[in-house]
Amino acid sequence: MTADDLTLGQLRRELAQLVALADSAERPKPDTINPPEHNMAGHEWRVTQEAPFATRPPLWVVRTVDAPETRDCVYVAQPDPYVTYDWERQLDFVSMRPTDARRLAMALLAAADRADHLVADVPRLEDRRPA
Repeated sequence: MTADDLTLGQLRRELAQLVALADSAERPKPDTINPPEHNMAGHEWRVTQEAPFATRPPLWVVRTVDAPETRDCVYVAQPDPYVTYDWERQLDFVSMRPTDARRLAMALLAAADRADHLVADVPRLEDRRPA
């Protein structure tokens, strides 16, 4: 199949996916900045996960910490949607080197892109390009 074989609808959906990809290129601002007296002072991003089966939407928390001895890592707390947490006290953070955090972020973007295409039943243009 070539690009010439695509319908107008498929091309429009592909264009919409490319626009969505471009929109995800901008880095989000932190949701909060924890003050110096906080045990993990620094920037914090919160991502609420859609989970209709959970009593409360699970919350992913990503932090960078200002303390000199821990500022070289990114800290990620992955929630369990079946457990109700006290978000400030019961989250378990995993530390990741910035390089690993970037690789994880890129893998999540790639997987989300593929899932979107599979659901839309629209082949990706890059899948049709010769290697």
